[in-house]
Amino acid sequence: MGKIDGCLKAVFISFNCLFTCLGGMLIYGLLQINLSAYKMEGIDAPSIIWIWVFAISIVLISLLGTHAARTENKCGLKLFAVLMGIGMVLMVICGVLVIVSKNQAMEIFRSPEVAKEILKDNKKKHLLETAQKELQCCGWTGVEDWGSDIPDSCRCTPSYGSECKSIPQGFGGFSSVHSKSCGEITWAYIEYGIKLALGFIFGFAFVAVMGLIISANMINQISRHDRAGIPAFAMKDY
Repeated sequence: MGKIDGCLKAVFISFNCLFTCLGGMLIYGLLQINLSAYKMEGIDAPSIIWIWVFAISIVLISLLGTHAARTENKCGLKLFAVLMGIGMVLMVICGVLVIVSKNQAMEIFRSPEVAKEILKDNKKKHLLETAQKELQCCGWTGVEDWGSDIPDSCRCTPSYGSECKSIPQGFGGFSSVHSKSCGEITWAYIEYGIKLALGFIFGFAFVAVMGLIISANMINQISRHDRAGIPAFAMKDY
């Protein structure tokens, strides 16, 4: 009979095997990205290194947990628990930084200064006009960005209903434009991505907490089993 409860060990090993597979899939995806990056210059970025570190760490830590549980190695489980604790702290810190950075980025992202920079560059200006057609929006912060030279891509027809708003006569040759700004719509997509990232970060933090609790429980079971085989008091010789 083992030192660790069979059901607990099976659950622990299963979860570690799952994360080994996930880490392996992530590494495979990174390899495909790198192969493509060799053909297309400028795609690979330094941030990819951190993703590599994350993927390899997942594989190594999950393999450590699986091996330590199978062999009922107390030192291996202690190392796994320490790594889970460190991972939990890092994930919480990353989540807090993302939340703080999000509020700062939103103020900068939708500021009039960004709109001015876009309209100064002809390529960016063309991209904005394309976005206005596709996203049914007008201006980066609003129709005011264009001044009196409102492009036709801002035109809003009655079929858009409440999404249209009126403008003074003589501006752009039409009476109504899209009510939403392109910055507002673009930020909504970015915010959705940030929420997914936060869910991913705090999800891993939760997994780290569970890994820490289960490994601590298994360490406790091994310690109890080892103590059970040692006499409580040494016998004296008379």
